[in-house]
Amino acid sequence: MESLLLSPNQVLALGNPAIALMFSIIFICVWTLLDRFRDYLLFVAASFFVYAIAAASQILVVPRDAGLNTMLTGALYIASAVLMARAMVARYGVRHYHFPLAAGCLGLLAALAYYFYVVPDLVARIYILNLGSSAILLFPVIHWWKRLGSRGIDRLLFWIYVAFAISFLPRTFFSMTTAVTGGRAAFAQSPFWTVLQLTLFIFAIVLALTILAAAVVDTIEKLQDERNIDSLTQLYNRRSFEERAASLIEDNRRRDMSLVVCDIDHFKSINDRDGHAAGDQVLQAFGEIVRDCIRAQDIAARVGGEEFALLLPCTSLDGAVQLAERVRNHLATTPFRTLAGARIVTASFGVAQRMQDESLQDLFARADAMLYRAKSGGRNKVAVAG
Repeated sequence: MESLLLSPNQVLALGNPAIALMFSIIFICVWTLLDRFRDYLLFVAASFFVYAIAAASQILVVPRDAGLNTMLTGALYIASAVLMARAMVARYGVRHYHFPLAAGCLGLLAALAYYFYVVPDLVARIYILNLGSSAILLFPVIHWWKRLGSRGIDRLLFWIYVAFAISFLPRTFFSMTTAVTGGRAAFAQSPFWTVLQLTLFIFAIVLALTILAAAVVDTIEKLQDERNIDSLTQLYNRRSFEERAASLIEDNRRRDMSLVVCDIDHFKSINDRDGHAAGDQVLQAFGEIVRDCIRAQDIAARVGGEEFALLLPCTSLDGAVQLAERVRNHLATTPFRTLAGARIVTASFGVAQRMQDESLQDLFARADAMLYRAKSGGRNKVAVAG
């Protein structure tokens, strides 16, 4: 019976997986209640759940076999780190190299097995597990940094995540010192091990609360977007376009930026001849074409009845022209079965690249002048500001 009793350190340390399990449940609830399209929340929930199982297994020494316990908890800790990294990849859409990551994880497990069964070395296993977990967590950081915008919550989450990943490094050194002097059993029962668990516990709580805050901010912004989105085309309305464009210009003051304005040709005739329902169908189809052609960082809006604007950050004049031609060709080759006659709809485009310190109003005026030139030149054209 004595073997079933928990030491004070074990009882205290069990708070760590208990809190992790609680956060796992919270993230599932947040995903269910707020937004089921944000799959990264499920990855976060899975990461905390797997970590809770790993920590509980290590603290309670279940299974009792030391080798099996080492390999099982090691695999679970690695899986938890992979799931957390995958959550950030899913949230920010950064590149993730699946094959090198999978190969690295298998290498870590092989190294753990080697330093338990072949050359027993607790210090080496501590190094492998902690440094490996840190490397896995840091895997998406470089590409994430390149996509980091000006949103405060995104920057806060980035730096807390990086701090969490780097925190494994000093813990490795201090854990190694204690492990060397006392061995595995003494290390697991030492107050110092409990302190290490506590630091991990604090970092994990801060990271979890920041991710929750980011999810809440995302939901609030989504509700705001619904107010600022044109219901027919699912593009931004004019007010929202001007607000977002001003912020985008401020963030990209020294980078290339281009504006495309376009107008559906003879749209009034479509409404008069075929009815407003047919006109709405054309607008819906054009909005879908625009959404398919632009990137995530571009801003597209319906700024008038049949007039649209696309602000393209980090885009040269040639790049903007190529986008405009792609949208123009796509629309011109899309048949509209509800329309009489040829059933073909075209649009005209004006393109301008932002000059240094040029305001949005001046940029829009130059692009609008090009749109007028395209319409005057026969429509279904792209006119470019020289």
